[in-house]
Amino acid sequence: MSITKLPPVLTLHVKRFEHSFVKKLSRKIDRYLQFPFSLDMTPYLSSSILRARYGNRIFNFGGNESDTFSKFEIFAVVTHSGTLESGHYVSFVRLRNQWYRCDDAWITEVDEATVRASQCYMIFYAQKTLFNNASEDLSHLPNSPGREVFIPIAGCC
Repeated sequence: MSITKLPPVLTLHVKRFEHSFVKKLSRKIDRYLQFPFSLDMTPYLSSSILRARYGNRIFNFGGNESDTFSKFEIFAVVTHSGTLESGHYVSFVRLRNQWYRCDDAWITEVDEATVRASQCYMIFYAQKTLFNNASEDLSHLPNSPGREVFIPIAGCC
């Protein structure tokens, strides 16, 4: 299996459940999964696989776009605590290289180690060029300790 074209935002869903038809039971998988903060998808692209197998002389790919668009940076992680039947979702979101824990109406700053230790359920990556551009676009905003980073939305919180 290979990927022909990568999306601007790559979303990975981690299978956190298993079903046994023999034992007739389902259970949640709570094992820790180490996940990268930077991700290079080049080895999984169809063009890279064909190049490795047959060389450049057979296929014309029109430049090497894979270097530009195959590198991703993490910007969000969704976690689930609880059982297969019930539980609670919490999101970690990265804004200007600062991580935030979004838990219902509470948003708190956390460090990278907290995110790395979480039991990821979904992981969101943005193409590195988009991620860097988004960080630059936010650079004009003030970031003082007392300033609200999130804007309240009517009807929320």
